[in-house]
Amino acid sequence: AGMLPLILKLNSSNSLHSKNLTSDQAITSSVKDALRLGCLAVGFTIYPGSAKCFDMMEEAREIVAEAKSYGLAVVLWSYPRGEGISKEGETAVDVIAYAAHIAALLGANIIKVKLPTKYLEREKIETENIESLSKRIEYVKRSCFAGK
Repeated sequence: AGMLPLILKLNSSNSLHSKNLTSDQAITSSVKDALRLGCLAVGFTIYPGSAKCFDMMEEAREIVAEAKSYGLAVVLWSYPRGEGISKEGETAVDVIAYAAHIAALLGANIIKVKLPTKYLEREKIETENIESLSKRIEYVKRSCFAGK
């Protein structure tokens, strides 16, 4: 106990559900559960662009505030999807950067996004600045309060 740092994921989907619910998750645990288990952090997934994105962002913000009040770190998985985002756009560098920015705004200590592709869904940026994966990752990091 205490030797392995634990992160408790507080929400989850259900692959056995009859409907394909890829844009929502059920809250399955709490910050108090994380404390009881001796966790160092909690995790939560949000889907920017989905029909439930605003509800998920509000849930995440409450969890972030509670977790930080107890000194726990917060990991946010931020995966864009929804009617307004194409399948290719789910990993577009501009969309991934915005999803990371949303997680930073919510107060995440660690942000998990999918690796960004060169594809651009909405923004018009200079493509020579995103040719390599490392440049795309740097672009995403800058979107989060200039990498701070």
